Amino acid sequence: MAYDWNFSIFIPYWPAFLRALVVTIELAVYSSFIGTILGFLLAFALRLNVVGRLFRLINDIFRAIPVLVLMFFFYYFPYDSVGVPAPTAFYAALAALTLAQANFTADIVRSAIDGVNVKIIDGARSLGFKEHTIWLKVRLPDVFRQILPTLMAFFIGNIKLSSLASVIGTEEVVYVAQTAVGQTFRSLEAWVIVGSLYIVIVLPLTFFSSYIESLEWMKRKS
Repeated sequence: MAYDWNFSIFIPYWPAFLRALVVTIELAVYSSFIGTILGFLLAFALRLNVVGRLFRLINDIFRAIPVLVLMFFFYYFPYDSVGVPAPTAFYAALAALTLAQANFTADIVRSAIDGVNVKIIDGARSLGFKEHTIWLKVRLPDVFRQILPTLMAFFIGNIKLSSLASVIGTEEVVYVAQTAVGQTFRSLEAWVIVGSLYIVIVLPLTFFSSYIESLEWMKRKS
């Protein structure tokens, strides 16, 4: 028996899907931007001799916790007991995604800094460059070249991870789809719509990421 597809039943839900799509993009963009900045700061902290060990332990602990569990923690934490206003579902999800991005970024930035060719650093010092100039002109450009493709991949991953926010009531696309399914009892069409929306966002970013990796300056080795 052939399945009777009926997408027209979801026409009234399109405004909600479009609003939810904006929420999905906001979660991905904000968490990636803030998390990347925090990740850079954490990467430098991880390279400290004594304190770095403590930061590394904390970073490893949070990396081991699934993003979904972090969302539950930030959403259900008893904020009243510490006199702090409870965040909305959106900000609880944003905090979890940001923390995951920061932990991930810290690791790849630290690894990239340690991976800069020592001979180039020594050569710059022999030419009389000061340390801050070496960082700006030698280290950071090479670090950026190493981490950009990976950060792009994780940004795309953040878009998909934002779907987890539906479980705490964040009104992104999966949440709207679940609401629509509960009212129309047409689950297959709803998930086709959700999948199509993610394709519309993710596919261009995937092509852009591949283009960035193909650029000549990205292929340059230290």
